[in-house]
Amino acid sequence: MRKDVDKILAKHGVGSMLLYSDSAKNVNMYYLTKFLAPDPFILLKQVDQDPLMVVKQMEVPRAQKESAIKNVHSYFDYDYIQTVKSASDPKTGETKFVASVAKKELGTKETIYVPPNLPVTLADALRHEGLKIKPMFDVLEKARETKENDEIENIKSVQRAVEEATSKAIGLIANAEVDTNETLFYRKSGRKEALTAGKVRSVFDHTFADHGCVAEEETIIACGNKGSDPHYSGESKDILKANQPIVLDVFPKSVKNRYVSDMTRTIVKGTASKTVRRMFETVLQTKNAAMDAIKAGVLGSDMQSLCYDMFEKAGYQTVRGGKQISKGYVHGLGHGIGLEIHEGPSMGDFYKYPLEEHNVTSVEPGLYDPKIGGVRIEDMIEVTKKGCNNLTHMDIFLAV
Repeated sequence: MRKDVDKILAKHGVGSMLLYSDSAKNVNMYYLTKFLAPDPFILLKQVDQDPLMVVKQMEVPRAQKESAIKNVHSYFDYDYIQTVKSASDPKTGETKFVASVAKKELGTKETIYVPPNLPVTLADALRHEGLKIKPMFDVLEKARETKENDEIENIKSVQRAVEEATSKAIGLIANAEVDTNETLFYRKSGRKEALTAGKVRSVFDHTFADHGCVAEEETIIACGNKGSDPHYSGESKDILKANQPIVLDVFPKSVKNRYVSDMTRTIVKGTASKTVRRMFETVLQTKNAAMDAIKAGVLGSDMQSLCYDMFEKAGYQTVRGGKQISKGYVHGLGHGIGLEIHEGPSMGDFYKYPLEEHNVTSVEPGLYDPKIGGVRIEDMIEVTKKGCNNLTHMDIFLAV
């Protein structure tokens, strides 16, 4: 949570922080400011003091109205033009300016946290000014792992769009006709049109737009053996087939509030094979068992081990211990969801920290076979002290 930032900074032995980026793409900038800007601006904060934003003059009125930061200054408050003009070129002048503002506001005595992807040129400028900077991983990212009420409501609003869009897409598949070669088709102006991944994806995209959301990456629509690759999104021309598993993995973002949601369903139009039905039942049982076990205090790595145990007991291979396998369970159980589709915490082999109350994560076990395809089921949950709240309300079924 945002209130944890000071505690995290102090834990790492730093007295302040410096961020310099736009907030349209940099989620940490947006997280702290709630201000969307396409151009870089400066964000400074000292432990136990209110943060300070320094933005270009044209953005001052909007920042004062929209930002969660009350202390908003203009570049012109810091002699911006003269600093840039004094440099050999404007880009060098920009870094020199940021360094001069940081020196004035933060001083040179305390160590300053900067993100690990801070440009080298800016790091050089800061050090040239005598500032002690310390790049570190997982500072603001750790604060973002536990969600505040408004964040959870934003995620839930996107999830409702996900469920409406998925219901429409499944309806299109369920109502499709089946050709002699098991190709799915629909009729348009009396003519037969093959039902493709692109056609189904358009249903998702139009519904997202109606809800103010957008798919930044292509919604996954993977049919048959192509679904054995967990991140194969599906070519627009891919024709969907009857009696084969179709993986629908849906993860749009709200254009306005920037939060995302994530859900996966696997369906079969027609009759699923005995092998696919067993894969589906095992994945569903594993997902339900994991959700029963998840609560604040458990380790993400332990939840992954639970999945390994269940899949292996059912006779499927897993990647436990780094094993290389061609089919079976090949990924982690879940990941955090918020301003990014993949953020902390994770439920995989390497996440050794306990889950915390108000973490929002996916729970998405899956099984994959290159000869058959994939079966993945994903719900999104909020971790609580005694268990978890399922934020996904859509039913789970295989046959349509």
